[in-house]
Amino acid sequence: MRRIKRLERDLASARKWSMKSTRQLHAAVSKDVRAAERRAKQAEDRAVAAEERIEKLQKRARKAEAELAEVRNSATWKAGRVVVGVPGKLKRLGRG
Repeated sequence: MRRIKRLERDLASARKWSMKSTRQLHAAVSKDVRAAERRAKQAEDRAVAAEERIEKLQKRARKAEAELAEVRNSATWKAGRVVVGVPGKLKRLGRG
């Protein structure tokens, strides 16, 4: 009879500690999952912000390219190229 009481007491103690360790395990896993979800959300936010920055920079680049094309098609640019190119051409002709 004593042995049965002792085994029942040991079983009750084991169940108590088993439940406690299970709760602790679930709490630790839940904490890890929440931390992983938070890190994933932060990474997603950083990716969205990076995409927005890229889009903004591409827009600026397109605007600058359009402005450059407009300047190169202007008469002033073409006249300037002729004025700058003539002295070099004359210098090369003079050497020959």
